[in-house]
Amino acid sequence: MNIKQKLGKRIQELRHKNNLKQSELAELVGIATKTQSCIETGKNYPSAELMERYAKAFKLDISEVFELGHVKSTQDLLDEVYCMIKKATPSEITLIHKILKSFLR
Repeated sequence: MNIKQKLGKRIQELRHKNNLKQSELAELVGIATKTQSCIETGKNYPSAELMERYAKAFKLDISEVFELGHVKSTQDLLDEVYCMIKKATPSEITLIHKILKSFLR
């Protein structure tokens, strides 16, 4: 996942945490809903000024908007899960199976 995609996912994550629709956030920061969509999907970079408006809209320090370390692609997450499962004991694998089965019915 490239930096544009990570930043877009982070903004989307913050939007969801604030219970905002794309159109609502777009209006708050003064951009078109289509532009907001393109930013969240990693097609466009937001400008520095827009990043400041996001921080204000989310009531965060600008540095918090750039916290991207936890933002991972689905493939990265699958790879991590696979590595965890490979290291698990048989009893842990049984527990993992039960948990996944209950969530993925």
